Amino acid sequence: MSTLLKFFTIGLAIIAFVSSAEEQAKPIVEWSPATPVFSQKYDWLKLKSGEWLKGDIISMYDDELEFDSKEFDTHTFDWEDVDELRSRYDKQIRFDSGEVKQGFLIVKEDHVVIISNGKEQHYPLSDLLSITSAADDRKGFWSGKISLGIDIESGNTNQVNYTVSSNIERVTPYTSFNVDYTFNYSKSRVGDVTQVVTNNSRLTAYIDWFYSYRIFFRVFDFEYVQDLQQNIENRNTLGVSLGYHFINNKRLKWDMTLGPSYQQTEYYNTVVDNNQTSAVIALSTAVDYSITSRIDFLIDYQLQFVKEDSGKRNSYFKASFEYKIHHDFDLDLAFVLNRVAKPVVNEAGEIPKPNDYQLITSLSYNF
Repeated sequence: MSTLLKFFTIGLAIIAFVSSAEEQAKPIVEWSPATPVFSQKYDWLKLKSGEWLKGDIISMYDDELEFDSKEFDTHTFDWEDVDELRSRYDKQIRFDSGEVKQGFLIVKEDHVVIISNGKEQHYPLSDLLSITSAADDRKGFWSGKISLGIDIESGNTNQVNYTVSSNIERVTPYTSFNVDYTFNYSKSRVGDVTQVVTNNSRLTAYIDWFYSYRIFFRVFDFEYVQDLQQNIENRNTLGVSLGYHFINNKRLKWDMTLGPSYQQTEYYNTVVDNNQTSAVIALSTAVDYSITSRIDFLIDYQLQFVKEDSGKRNSYFKASFEYKIHHDFDLDLAFVLNRVAKPVVNEAGEIPKPNDYQLITSLSYNF
C-alpha cells in the first residue's frame, strides 16, 4: 500500500511540473482597451492614458482643449494629454501660418486631418494653433465669468462693501472680443450719519485681430471709468493699438499693446472746465501664469499718458490669484491700484489723493 502511495505522489508531482512549464511557456498578452464604435452623435476624445470620452468639442486655444463630456460635464485638458480627437461637425482650424481651414477634424499620430467636400488634407500637428466651432450659434465661441464679493463690518462703525465684476469673451480663429466690468460700492454709518466711502465703476471692451501667432492688432479699444472719490463723473477713452505675444504657452501667457487713443473726461465739480479732452498714448500688459492646475496668477497693468488737465498719467494695476474650488467656481483674491498722477482740484479746493487701493476677496462662477 505504501508503494502505491509513493507512485501516486510522484505522479501528482510530475503533472504539477508539466502544468507549470506549460503556463510559463504561454506568451504574456497585454490588455488594451477596445476602440469604440464612433457614433456620429458625438465628438470623440482619447487621452494619453487610453481613456475615451464622448461629448462635444468646445474649443482648443492656447494649448488647452475644452471638452463637454456626456458623463463628466465640461473639462479643460492640456493639449499634450490628448492622443486622438474626432469631430462630428465642421470645425474651423487655424494654423500657425494664419491659414484657416474648415471641415471634419481628426487629430491622430501627430497629424491633423481635415475632411471637406470628400477630400482629405493633412497637416503636421505642430502647426495647429486653434480649433473653434464653424457654426456662429454654437456655444463654443463664448465664455464668461461673474464674481461677487461682500464685506460687512459692525460695531462702532457699520460698513458694507460690495464688489461685482464680470467678463465675457468670444474667441474665433481670427479674432478675440473681450468685455470686463467692475463695480465697487461701500458705505459706512456712525450713529445716524451715513457716508458713501467708495463708488466707482470701470468697463473695458476690445477686439483683437490675430495677424500671426505673435502679432495682433487691437482694432477697437474702449474704456469707461466713473470714480466719485477721484471726482470723475465719467471718463471715456477710445483708441487702437498694436499687440505682441512675448510668451504664449500652456503655462504662461504674456502680451503687450501700445497705441494712440482719444480721451474725454467730465468731473463732478472743479475750478476749471468740467469737460476735458486729451490725446492719449496707451500702454498695457497682461500676464497669466498657471502655478498649478488649480491656481492661476494674473497681472493686468494699463498706463495712459494724457494732458495735465486730464490727470497727466492715469494707471490701473491688478494682481490676482484664482483658486479653482470646482470646475465652475473660483475663489479670487485681488489687489487693485487706481492712480491719477495729478488729480483735479474740486470747487471746495480739495485735491483727491492720487492712489486708491483695494484688497478684494470674491467668489466667481464660470460659464
